[in-house]
Amino acid sequence: MGSSHSSHGRKAPKTPSSSVSEQQKEKTPDQKHVFVWNIDGFSSLLEQGEGFTNTPFKMHGIAWNLAINPMDRNTGDTEKHLSLVVCAYVKPDCMLETEFKFFIRAQKYGHKHVEREVSHTYMTSSYRSGVKCMIPLETLKNPSSGFLWNDTLAVGVELIKFKKVHCNGELRRSSITSIQKNKPSESFSWFVEDFSQLDKPVAFSKPFRIAGYTWRLKLKPEGEYNNDFLALYLDLDNSASQLLPSSGVMVNFVLSIKKSESTAYARRLRYNFTGKDTSFGMMDFIRQVEFKDPANGYLIKGRCTFEASISIFGSANDHLS
Repeated sequence: MGSSHSSHGRKAPKTPSSSVSEQQKEKTPDQKHVFVWNIDGFSSLLEQGEGFTNTPFKMHGIAWNLAINPMDRNTGDTEKHLSLVVCAYVKPDCMLETEFKFFIRAQKYGHKHVEREVSHTYMTSSYRSGVKCMIPLETLKNPSSGFLWNDTLAVGVELIKFKKVHCNGELRRSSITSIQKNKPSESFSWFVEDFSQLDKPVAFSKPFRIAGYTWRLKLKPEGEYNNDFLALYLDLDNSASQLLPSSGVMVNFVLSIKKSESTAYARRLRYNFTGKDTSFGMMDFIRQVEFKDPANGYLIKGRCTFEASISIFGSANDHLS
């Protein structure tokens, strides 16, 4: 059974790295496509706290995100579990009918020890699906289970069936990500003098420098696919950062709208920005009616302030072969 997940949006003090391998094989009926995410330094991911961490990948020419939350809980339960979610962002005129399998690999024994199958139809209004509380965290950490190997955890998704997009061959990717300890966050504020005069459909803040990278805030005042919402994203300026297409950085960040001197509305996210995936945020950041209601204090006489608080907690050096 498929389940819809509402998510947003990790490791030991090692130099974060990520490797990707891609192989093309002859096309056969009902080919299976697999993405494996090897998280090196899992114990430090736990130190990041609750919340989903995302990493991008491509299958069938579609951009996907695999998200992991190792500290999820069922309603009314205090025991922590690992949850997995896959997101696909599709256009309004497109639907993706899928069947896929989430897995956690028991590396000590060399096989997929825990698997859950899911069916889901992706569309603009339903772009995420996954397995909530797939395995208890204590079971995952138990050395006898074999899931953790040298503080590395391997999770993934296997796409079994896919309808709508044609694929010429089998695609296999493997990504290794190492995560560091928490680092202090830095913030940038974008003051907008007249919201009604912002560029449409997309407005950008001026570039700003945090943690050795150049960023911009990207705002869609009339929304992405749904004009009931305001869409807000964090963009990595790849030309300024000189980040190679095969490398990336793991980022904790908060997008917010400020009210007076305090943050009034905020969304917390995590993402693995790469040279090919340089933008991430919320297409449903806040409802237009909430944002424009004077009583809420977000937009006063056309003025408003958006803010990004950013902390780098890992990096990647991927390569294709």
